[in-house]
Parts: sequence; structure tokens; C-alpha cells
Amino acid sequence: MVEVRSVIQKREDPQQECLVLRCGSRIVGAGFALLLALALLLASSVLAVAAAESSGPGSGEAIVLTLTPTPTPQRPITYVVQPGDTLFSIAQHYGTTVEAIVQANGLTNPSLLAVGQELVIPAPAGPLPARTTWTVGPGETLAGIARRYGVAAQEIARRSGLVNPVQLYIGQSLAISDAEMEPRPGGLYVVRPGETLLSIALRHRLSPWLLIQVNDLPGSGPLLAGQPLYLPGQEPVTPTLPFPFLTADLKPVPAVQGETVRLAVRTERPVTLTGRLGDTPLAFAQEGGTYYALTGIYAMASPGLYPLVLTATTPSGEKGWLAMMVRVAAGDYDREQIIVPPDRAALLDPEVIRAERERLRALGAIFTPRRYWQGHFQKPVDSPITSRFGTRRSYNGGPYTSFHGGTDFYGLTGDPVRAPAAGVVVLAEPLQVRGNAIVLDHGWGVYTGYWHLSAISVTVGQRVEPGQVIGAIGSTGLSTGSHLHWEMWVNNVAVNALQWTEEPFP
Repeated sequence: MVEVRSVIQKREDPQQECLVLRCGSRIVGAGFALLLALALLLASSVLAVAAAESSGPGSGEAIVLTLTPTPTPQRPITYVVQPGDTLFSIAQHYGTTVEAIVQANGLTNPSLLAVGQELVIPAPAGPLPARTTWTVGPGETLAGIARRYGVAAQEIARRSGLVNPVQLYIGQSLAISDAEMEPRPGGLYVVRPGETLLSIALRHRLSPWLLIQVNDLPGSGPLLAGQPLYLPGQEPVTPTLPFPFLTADLKPVPAVQGETVRLAVRTERPVTLTGRLGDTPLAFAQEGGTYYALTGIYAMASPGLYPLVLTATTPSGEKGWLAMMVRVAAGDYDREQIIVPPDRAALLDPEVIRAERERLRALGAIFTPRRYWQGHFQKPVDSPITSRFGTRRSYNGGPYTSFHGGTDFYGLTGDPVRAPAAGVVVLAEPLQVRGNAIVLDHGWGVYTGYWHLSAISVTVGQRVEPGQVIGAIGSTGLSTGSHLHWEMWVNNVAVNALQWTEEPFP
């Protein structure tokens, strides 16, 4: 559909680039129809048609027809959810809103998306205003974020499509406002045990009545430990986490099936720190004034939100708690069918597999507080990968109820296998299923295993350095051909070792 708009103007430049039709002083009837047809054929946006007076160039008037195409309505597109996506990030990418996607897809819980899920992305009704967004950090609450910006928590929940405003998770993106805005001067303060509104006001040289007003507090009543307060001022206010926590940082977010996550915590004073991520206990090591915990995410864990709860105990017995939710996203894993030769089928006996697994789990449960490695891990061999970690596996036509617990590398029998990082040998012997095996302890609950070797070149208790030869590729144990199976456990959870070759920990 085309809209035609006519304007009468003086034609000052007879050499201007336009289509000139000299047809007298008027365009009528069939002449106008012909002009319109030519305009549609020769112009996509603007066509100037000048009708000059018969007395000569420069002395007439021109009729300018501006052709404005009516925009074709945008059609909805289909988006396939990828690992790490959130409804808010998808809405931002396509220039639409969370509410529009929820309505178009009939979603009941916008906080939980499944990898591979198809979403209809509706076309925006018009240009979206610039928004102010916030990424949720450890220990942050919707009330605290709202007070930081001086907006209602209910409005943030509505704009962000929150189903449960109480259940925020680390790394979650929130839409603070439909306009660009900065946080209010000042900062958040988290109430400590035993503190009152008056004591906080006196310490920060503020009026208690001002604190009541800016925080929408009732005129009377005690404050709760852990309650966030906004303190007006020009300098950032600390602490923003419950006593005795100063900072807490988790990476990467979201956590992914089969990957390693690192938690770094700083406290006001020395503490004994314990914690759990879901049902998995955490072990902490201290280095440079920071407490570190490393753990793996089970490769077949259900995607969703998992509680992370930390408990800090001071030497005097004071306790503090920090709780938050961690989002676990699905990994992108393939499937494999493994055919075991008849002469090795006995190695699939569940009892044989269970006994060997339990022995290795007992080994991996030992936490060494010393860290041996530095920076990135190296690959133990320089050869192509034939099977990746996490692949769902079927043995001899059975169900896909297990996964590949390591990374397989192609190799010829006798090719050298090298230590990927510094560590101590804690196992070096033949096993029934894994064949000739080596396990290295790298400290802080990080172990690597090397299976199906043709030769073992180290002994238990020996310290090894990066690049040192520890054995040779083979095909011993439950193996269908010469290769190296490289395995890693973090906090006794099997993880993708290649992640450690791509990013340094802690």
C-alpha cells in the first residue's frame, strides 16, 4: 500500500536529478494515471514529478509526489532456547518485553526455561524505551535493589516477569525502570544482630526520621537482622551482606550441567565457613584473605534453581548465614551407543562397576587444603578428541541412563601421557574396568584420572609437574580400542576437564 502526498514548490534548478514530464500546466485524467504508474515503477521512496510552465525552464512550478511505503507488519519469529538464556535476556535481544513473550507462549513460570524449548517472539508494537537493568548478585534481595533505585519492588517484579519475587537467583537480570536512571546517592546497609534504627542513624550521622521515610518503615518496631536499609549519602555504604560476610562471588553464572563453579567469599574477621549447593556439601580453602570453594554440577542434574546456603562461625561462636539461589542450565550433550565385545562383557557387571566406583569416590572425597596447580590446565595429550565429556551413553543397546564421565583422546599404544598440572600421585595400579590407571591430586578437592593405559610411569606419593610424562596410551580394562580416557572430579563430582584448559581457576 502506498500513500501519495503532493507539495507545490518552485523549481529553481532545471538540471536537478528527477524525472521531468513536460505536459503543459496541468496533469489531468489519463495523464495523472500514467504519472502515478511511472512513479510506482521507477521510485521506491521519493519521486519528484515536475510539470514546467510552457513559457520556459525556471518559470514554472513543480508537483512533487512523495511516495511513503506503508511498513509491512513484522511476523512473529520462533526462537530456540540456548544454555544460559533467560526470558529477560531474550526479550532484550529481540527488542520486546517479557510480558509479550509470556502472553504469546502462555508461560506459567517465566523463570524456568528448558534448553531446546521453542518460543514465539512477537513483533514489538513500537520502539521500546531505554531500560535500566540490574544483575542480581549474591545475597541481594528485591527489596534492597528497589531501595537502591528508589522504585517499588512490585514494579521491578512486573517489568521483569517475576513469578516469585522472593526467589531471585545469582546472575538474574531485572528491569528496574522503563527509562535510563542511576542509583540513588548512598548505598545499602544490612542490619546486624542487635542493631536498632537509632544506633545505625547515629553511626552514619543521619536522622532516624529520614531513614524511616526513605525506607518506608513503620514508626515503631525492631529491625530484623539481615534487613536491607537505604542510607542516603554520597559515599557507598558497607556492609551490604549479612554479618560477617563482606563479599561473595560465584562464577560462572548460570552454572551448567557438568561444569565447575567457583565461590569466593570475604568476611569481616576470620571464620569457619561451611556451605551447601543443593545437596552437595562445600569445602573451603583460604588463600590471600579469601575463602574459596570449588564444586562440580552433576552432569545429569535437573535444570532449575538450587539453594546455596553458607554458614560463617566466628572464634567467639557468633554465626552468620547467607542464602541465595543458583540457576543450573542444561548442557549441550550428544548421545552415543557403545558395543562391548563378548570377551569383555563381564566388565559390565553392576557389582564390578560399583565396587570400583566406590573406591574412587572414597579417594576423591579427601580434601587437600593445599593448592598445587597454577593457572590453566594443559591437555594430557596433543591428539584429536574422539568422545566428549557428558555424552549420554547406551551400552550394548541398553537405555541412555549413564553419561561419559571423561574426555577420550585418539592415540596409539605407547604414546606418552603427560600431567596437565602440578599434583601428587594418589593411585597408580591396574583396575578391572578402567585398566591401568593413574589418579593425581591437585589440591582443593580437584583430581584427575587417566584410564586404559598401557604403561604407568609414576608411583603413589610422587610429586609431578605440568608436562611430565606419567604413563602411556593403551586399551586395558573396559575399552574397545587404544585411546586415553581423561577424567576430572571437583568436590567429588565428575566435570568437564576441558573447561579447565579454557579458563583459569580459582
